[in-house]
Amino acid sequence: MLFFPLMIISLMLILICNSWFSFWMVMEINLISFLMLLIFDNNIKNELFMNYFLIQSFNSYLFLMSSFMMNYSMFYMMSFILMMNLSILTKLGLPPFYIWYLKMMKNLNWSNLFILSILQKLIPLFIMMMMMNMMIKNLFILNLFMLIFFSLIIVVLGMNQLNLKLLMAYSSIIQMIWMLMLMYLNENYFLMYFMIYLFIFISLVMIFLKMNYLELIDFSMMKFNNKLMYLFCMLLMMSLGGVPPLMGFLMKWISIQLMSNYYMLFMILLMIINSLISMFFYFRLMFISLMNYSYTMKLNLKYLKLNNLNMNFLFLMWMSMMMLMLYELI
Repeated sequence: MLFFPLMIISLMLILICNSWFSFWMVMEINLISFLMLLIFDNNIKNELFMNYFLIQSFNSYLFLMSSFMMNYSMFYMMSFILMMNLSILTKLGLPPFYIWYLKMMKNLNWSNLFILSILQKLIPLFIMMMMMNMMIKNLFILNLFMLIFFSLIIVVLGMNQLNLKLLMAYSSIIQMIWMLMLMYLNENYFLMYFMIYLFIFISLVMIFLKMNYLELIDFSMMKFNNKLMYLFCMLLMMSLGGVPPLMGFLMKWISIQLMSNYYMLFMILLMIINSLISMFFYFRLMFISLMNYSYTMKLNLKYLKLNNLNMNFLFLMWMSMMMLMLYELI
């Protein structure tokens, strides 16, 4: 389709932008291209479509107005930076204004869900990196503390979710908060975290799209249809949850190490609590699957294609070793 290449072009244009107005222009091009894709999504109702359009338009206007006002009133410059920051956080679907993001994620198909969760967040993340140099460090830490506090509420709300799309939405919010923390501490590690999350998220979305899964009970039936895919999906979920020695745990461990260098002990405690509670999302998938499995059949290894299993295991081990080597080099 014509609009998806236009979206990709807007993502590349952000790299050559040199003013707040050009950032706004690229964001609008990106927004329009995604809106055109939503028109062809039969799951999106007109009301939800308009809500998304109005929310994004209002925050784009807030971003543009704040960028203009900074040039005319230096006395209130920090207030306008906070307004810009709030608009970007809302576009990212982060607290305190994240309800629209959950509603959109629940009603999108898997392809558009990937676009909203990954591609639509690249430009706001890039702008957030630019804004970080303008904000006072204590102010940005206060902003992170607010996000972490709200994330504790989000993980509690997500504990009772049975919808896979909502589960991915809650997971995306939590992972994005970890990324913002790393963005403040070390941009190289932030990019590494984002690439690892991108690999895991794409893999999960491709699996759910192929198997047409929407609920947790659908996921529990995967082991009967494709055991190797089921094991691979379990590893991806455990990596998102931060289970050692997988890649997701490595990045969270690096984040905690960097935070300890800045003596952010209370925030470390909150992030660890956040991560432990969010593990319930992913372990519940395993628990439901194992309970369901115990009532149907015992695991019989002769049904597993051991050669393919070994190859997948070696690939995951290779990826983990590459990340460890990259960490040592950096």
